Formats: sequence, structure tokens, C-alpha cells
Amino acid sequence: MWRPMLHAVVLAVLLWPAASAEAWRPRPLDVNAPVLQEPTVQQYWHFLQNYTEANAPPVLRVTNLDDATFQQLVRDGVPFVVDDCTRGFDEDAISEFECKDFADRWPSGNMRAEYTPGQYHIYLKEPDWYTNIYPQRSNDEHMAGSRKIAGPYIWHVKDEEPLKTKRSVQKHWRTPYFLEKSLANRVEANESFEFWFSLAGGGTFSHADAYCETTISMQFKGTKRWRIQAFPEIRHYFNASAFGDEQIYNGKQHVRWTPETEFNVGPGQCFIFPTGYIHETFVDPDRNDHKCYTASTFQFNHPRQVNLYRSYMSRFSMSHYGMGEPCLDKIESYATLLQDKSRFTAPPDKQNMLREAERVMQMVDSNGDGQIVASELYDAFAAKKKATRKEILDRGDFRYNWRSMLTAKQKEELTEESMRVWVEDALQYHDVSRDGQVTLEELAYNFLHWNVVRSRQLALRKIREKKPEAWVQKALEIEKDYLRRFFCEDPACPALAELERYGEHMKSSKKAAKAAFRKVRGMFEGEEGDEVLTMVDRTSGNQEAKRVSELKSEL
Repeated sequence: MWRPMLHAVVLAVLLWPAASAEAWRPRPLDVNAPVLQEPTVQQYWHFLQNYTEANAPPVLRVTNLDDATFQQLVRDGVPFVVDDCTRGFDEDAISEFECKDFADRWPSGNMRAEYTPGQYHIYLKEPDWYTNIYPQRSNDEHMAGSRKIAGPYIWHVKDEEPLKTKRSVQKHWRTPYFLEKSLANRVEANESFEFWFSLAGGGTFSHADAYCETTISMQFKGTKRWRIQAFPEIRHYFNASAFGDEQIYNGKQHVRWTPETEFNVGPGQCFIFPTGYIHETFVDPDRNDHKCYTASTFQFNHPRQVNLYRSYMSRFSMSHYGMGEPCLDKIESYATLLQDKSRFTAPPDKQNMLREAERVMQMVDSNGDGQIVASELYDAFAAKKKATRKEILDRGDFRYNWRSMLTAKQKEELTEESMRVWVEDALQYHDVSRDGQVTLEELAYNFLHWNVVRSRQLALRKIREKKPEAWVQKALEIEKDYLRRFFCEDPACPALAELERYGEHMKSSKKAAKAAFRKVRGMFEGEEGDEVLTMVDRTSGNQEAKRVSELKSEL
């Protein structure tokens, strides 16, 4: 079982050296490598450059976070802690509230307890939740070891409370200083927050969230311990996974739980982490009084995690992010530079993608020097061109559901902010050499990459066979073809050999074939790890067990 070097992890502080920020960027991608190959964690995240399973490097921690550094960390998908996250918050801020204060101010608030049967819907006014802990179960691979942990209570103010309650809570909400420069981030933080309440001894088992955006966990009271692991490599669809609660423990997946680091987040600090980072938490009784502690989690949209998505698009496409959630759709406008989507779903063809890149290069490269820079992207797509600005807003997913709340002037500000975010995002997505400009070779390489990822998924979705054995046989043919052509560098390819061995196993076992068929089809339909919820009528108190997929079908 993995055990971190706690002394090194907890006491060491890895600070962001502004003078050498470029040295902390992910390494360039090789445009001559097969497009489905991805960097190792050591190659991508600088703080993990010396990582081994026996060595847990400290997480990056920052203070006085400036906007340029913040934006680059987010675009690169770097997990980091902001030690002065609540800087400037006043005494009336919700960060000062105890659990009982929430109960007293918003007694009708309705929340749920993770892992605790019969506590899916409980009211804040009930004092039991913040005075008594109910340990539920343990897992030796969790940092608590053999100790049972209690799940946190989660209050979804953002989408499960009456507007009156939400507006009352917002009076006490304060946004972290490093988000203030962006109108979109200020409003999104104010509209999307949720609260997490944990007693000492509470925590969460390892899981990957379903969000396509960057997440902030802001700690108000108490100290929470975190373990994190980058989203694991997935080479073929038969290993597709959502990495839900505890799924990675005890050898149940094709990869093991080998967290890269462990660290504490205390009052006034926040942890910012990208899509896909698997994490578990623990409010350690040895470091906290036996009280109830508060935190808040929310997402933000500007900028996007374009360098993370570009580097690890293949594995994301074979997970809940690409099979059930709309994460790939949200990145499509960058990958295609707003070109016709159908050109990238046809069977992959390197020459076709080169011609497409040549066409786009000629359209955007206004000075003809063979390189695209940010100003040329802006002039080609965003410079007061009504049609393309509208297309950026639509295909770039910038039409946020709170937009109608803004004044006309604020809407103009949001639109222009969105244009500039999209331009820099698009530039960095295609600038895999990290030199601030995009060449024809980079553009063609990235177009082929997107073409391969999208056509591969479409081919799996279109398999007509309904019987598991026949479906598996067809899927194997597709997967072997894509690995052979776009992942393997020579005929002696371990990844292809592993897939062929797994294929032989499925062919010889109807049970294995059926399990693979159900898992992959289920993930395409968004039912992987389909949770069973106990629904409680708030008026009558009647309870009914329903699967999430059933509830979705009723919407």
C-alpha cells in the first residue's frame, strides 16, 4: 500500500518562481510522434518532474497570485494551493460562519450526506448533522487506513435551493481576489458555489469529478488533507472508466491508486485543480478538534484548460468526460478553429488534414510568414465580425446561463472578454512547441489528432451489433486499427499486444465479453457507476429509491 513521505510533503513548500515561469511550463509535444501518444506526468507537470512511487513531491503553493500566472496555471491544468485565498474577506463573509450559523440562518436549507444511508435529504435546521458523526466504512487504500470515515454533507445552493435562499446566501459570499479581474469568473463563482460540511473524521474516497471546468475548493474552517493523482492513461475503450468513488482502489481498474502527493489545506486557503485529477480527502481527528468544519466548492470558466485537454485528449475521450459528459464538445471550437465539424469525423487521413491546415493557415496568416500569432487569430475570427463572434460564443460555450442577469454594458464586456479568452486558448491549444505561435506543421498535427479522436469514438458508437460477442469482435477490430496506425511506433508494440491478449480473453469468455459490452455501451449512454439515490418527498416524507439514469429520463 502506498504511503507518502509525510515529512517532505507537509513541511516542504514548492513556491512558483515568477522569474522562471516559462521553465515550469509543460514540455513541448513532438509533432513527429504518433498522435495518440501522450506525455508522462513527469514530462507534463513540472512539480512532478522527479516523481516516483517512492517519492511524494510537494504540491505547488502560491501567494499574491497575479493574473498572468493564474491564467497560465489554469490553461496548463496545474493543481495548486493558494495560501492567501480569502485575502480581503470581511467579518461578514461566509468564511467566518460555523456550521451552526448555517443552520440558524437558513433552517429550511436542504442537503445530503455522502455515503450515509437514509440521509440523502436532510434540513440544515436539524442539529444532529453538525454535532454527531456517523462513520460508515473504511478502505485500507484511503489515507485514513482502517478507520471508518463519514461522508461530508453537501449543500447545493447553486441549483437546489429557492432563489430567495440563494440570494440571501450570496450577501455573505466573497470571491477570491485572483478571480476578480474577470467578469465571467466573478459572476460564475457567485452563482455556482456549494458548501461542504465535515466533522473531524469525515472525508471522501478517491474519485474523479464530472466537471469539464477547473474547480476550486476553498477551506473556511478546519484543516483538510488531500491526496491526488493525475487522470490515468487509457489506451483503448475496453479500459474506459469514470473512476467514481473507490473504483480505483484494490486493483479494480487497469491502473492502481498511486497518488503523487499529499498535502493540507487549512482555513483561508484553497486548492485549485483541473478536470480529471483523482482525489481523496480526510479531516483528520489528529489535526482538528472534534467540531464541524466548512468549505465551499465551485467552478469557473476563464480561461479554459486547453493545454491539459490537448495533451490528454485521448484518455479523456475514453472516460466519462468524453463518453457521457460534454467536455470534448466544449473544446471543439479550439481543436477545429471553427471549421466544419464533419471534416474531422471522417476516417482519419493525414493528407486531408494537412490540406485543411494549409487552407486555414492561408485564411488566418495575414502577413504570410508561415506562422499564426494571437493578433492574427483575433483579426480572423473575433475583430467585430458579427458572424464569427456569434460562432465563438455558441461553439465555444460562452453563453452562460446567468448572462440574462447582466446589463447591456456588462454583456458587451463579457462578449469581448470571451473573444480574448478564446483567442489565447486557441493559440495555446495549437502551439504545442510553447513558443507563442502556430506553424503549419503544428496545425496539421493537431487537426489529425482531433480527427483521430473523434472518428475513433464515432466508429465505436456506430457499431450495429447487439450481441455482446459480436459487438466485442467489431470493437476489437476498430481499436487495434487505431492503435496500430496512430499509437504504435513500430510493429513490436506492447500496447497493441496487451489489447490482443485482452481480446483473446473476451473471445473465450462470454461473461467477460458481456461485461465489456455493458460497460462501454453504458458509458456512452452516461450510466457508468449509475448511482442509486433515495428520494425523499419534502412534504410527505415518503422515500423512493431511484437510479440517476431513471431520473434523467424523467427530465
